[in-house]
Amino acid sequence: MTHKRSGRASALLALLGLAAGAATCPASADTYWPPITVHTTGLQNTGRFVWAELLTRDVGAAAEFYGKVFGWTFETYGPADDLKTYTVVLSNGMPIGGMVYASPKDEAKKKHGARWVGLMSVPDVQAAASLVEKDGGKVLMPPRTLGERGTVALFLDPEGGLFGVINSATGDPEDYLADDNQWLWIELRANDPAKMAEFYKGIGAYEVVGGATAGESSGFRLKSGGYARAGIQTKLDQKNPTTWVPYLRVRSVADTVSSASAAGAKIVMQPTPMHGTTVAVIVDPTGAPVALAEWPATTKEAK
Repeated sequence: MTHKRSGRASALLALLGLAAGAATCPASADTYWPPITVHTTGLQNTGRFVWAELLTRDVGAAAEFYGKVFGWTFETYGPADDLKTYTVVLSNGMPIGGMVYASPKDEAKKKHGARWVGLMSVPDVQAAASLVEKDGGKVLMPPRTLGERGTVALFLDPEGGLFGVINSATGDPEDYLADDNQWLWIELRANDPAKMAEFYKGIGAYEVVGGATAGESSGFRLKSGGYARAGIQTKLDQKNPTTWVPYLRVRSVADTVSSASAAGAKIVMQPTPMHGTTVAVIVDPTGAPVALAEWPATTKEAK
């Protein structure tokens, strides 16, 4: 569905592109940034990653892939031109993220390529920006109000991991266990998990649960509001850049890997028993890594 609201990529898209070694597009005051919830909730779930933006050079190919494999649907705001549109991702009718276009200045200098960028909920975006700078990170986009979206800022952590924060204009989505084909978890793969856990602790008002407690010798979990919100683990390959990798809940990891492969994804980790479940990692046809995980049904879901 295309909504007739014109506008070029705003500062958020521009900075997303910049962070991935991409060319930026001129900002426009009339770019439409839809809210992250269907209805106003007024909730503040500090530390929860409430939104995800896919930065890619081929929004059309990404939408085709995720629609085919995960059953997602899409709403496009703006003219039918990747350079000027914002695409909302919906799973079972619920908005869970967006897709934006970035064109690289120089393919040879591209460091990260396509990726999903998580936005963490915070009550004060300016305070988060101050903490990032104080603790060795970099502010890519200072706090900025983007229409109906709310106030957003984008940062690099001290290892170069890209993430954002948001204070949603309509409030956060309610805490819930993700359905199949929705975001279940997000994990930072870093050189020094302990240092990164300390960096993120203040930003998300997290309780940091150490590796020994979590049963993971090299990792940490970040908790807030009584929930584990994110994980930090050592990189599997030190040559890779420090990156946040989101997890999608799926009914069968093996079946989803098969479908994803047939739809053009690269399988970088085959289904593997891990953390009491089965996990795999794929790279979508535009280059963005995504993890897949099965999760036991709750009593409510089993009825």
